[in-house]
Amino acid sequence: MKKASRQSAAFLFPGASGWRIRLPSGQTTSAQGLDEAVASLPAGASIHLALPCYAALLERMVLPSIDRDELTGMVQLQLEKTLPYPVEEVSTDFDVIRQADNESTLISVAANHAQLDQLCEPLRSKAFVPEKVTLYAQHVAASCAAEETVLCLWPEDGMLVVAVCERGKLGYAQTIAETDPTAALTEIPAVLLRAEMEGVPTEIDRVRIEQGCGGLRDQLAALTGKPVEVFSFDTPLPEPATTNLVPSTWRDEKRKLENSSRLKARLQLAAMGLLVIVAGAFLYLAWLKRQVQALDREIARTQPDVEFQQSRQEKWQALAPALDPARYPVHVLDLLFESLPSNEVKFTKFEFKPEYFKLDCVAPNADLWTKFTDKIRQDPVLSTYKLEMNPPKIEPSGVTFSIAGKI
Repeated sequence: MKKASRQSAAFLFPGASGWRIRLPSGQTTSAQGLDEAVASLPAGASIHLALPCYAALLERMVLPSIDRDELTGMVQLQLEKTLPYPVEEVSTDFDVIRQADNESTLISVAANHAQLDQLCEPLRSKAFVPEKVTLYAQHVAASCAAEETVLCLWPEDGMLVVAVCERGKLGYAQTIAETDPTAALTEIPAVLLRAEMEGVPTEIDRVRIEQGCGGLRDQLAALTGKPVEVFSFDTPLPEPATTNLVPSTWRDEKRKLENSSRLKARLQLAAMGLLVIVAGAFLYLAWLKRQVQALDREIARTQPDVEFQQSRQEKWQALAPALDPARYPVHVLDLLFESLPSNEVKFTKFEFKPEYFKLDCVAPNADLWTKFTDKIRQDPVLSTYKLEMNPPKIEPSGVTFSIAGKI
């Protein structure tokens, strides 16, 4: 027998009356309806919903192909002919039971979107959108031995499900409204006959019943002449190979909820980060305040020295014109004479103040102005001034220009 796959989501499946909920922790509880089941689901839990047989349409098909892509198209065409509503309004999938000689025997499962919406409204209204929807009968079939044909019976919401499982796959399923053991036993041969007419093998190797059908155990053993095994709803069952009947609109809804949750989480992180930044800013301001206070104390301590240095500097600036040769008008004028490139350059006016001088000149051409200004810039004393040398004015008799310097 196959081992049950480990559940990582909350698993909701039909019980004998109502629903059973297996939580990710492994605990199993019961609820009369999905609205009651919601209360036991942990916040943010992923949901896997297994449908009862009455909520899906099953159709056994034999198709001339073994390629799954080709089979998908063929199944769609067949369902368009047989479904009581447009194929766009259903979620469908299929499971291949056997293949041989370019021929596949499979069973298709279809669930109407309107019925799914109505069934799962209590879940979706609380933001529990199932991310996987399967048929519980296929879970039961997946728990059967792959080399046997097994007759399985279990109660679902006040009805009895009779299923034939082939090679670990669901081959046929039918619900019986009778739950009384004696009345149900009279219906089972007719169900097996209808299955045989649809090409389902009815040479049973084993019988499996859910423990809620324990009253049928001896009668089934006598009817089939095969061993009867009992299983429990509380025992986790393996996943079917392929089926997932989630409507595309649910997937979009699930993505929106996930995006909303991620946005909420990001906003919470941003808010926490903002609080940390604000707290850090307050701490930084407190540290700055202490630094300013320390700096104020240091300034107060050094203020007498600063005032002394400022007074010395003021005295030096007052005495500089008398002590610094670069501030002597005769010396500055002498340096200007030494920088003359030619005797043709004449001084017409010289103004001097302790921090400023201005010289007006005339020259035969602009070339002499260029040479003169270059020499002034190269002089180590004159270059300590901030020099202003405007372009010369060209006149008929030559050029005139001014040179000014500030300390």
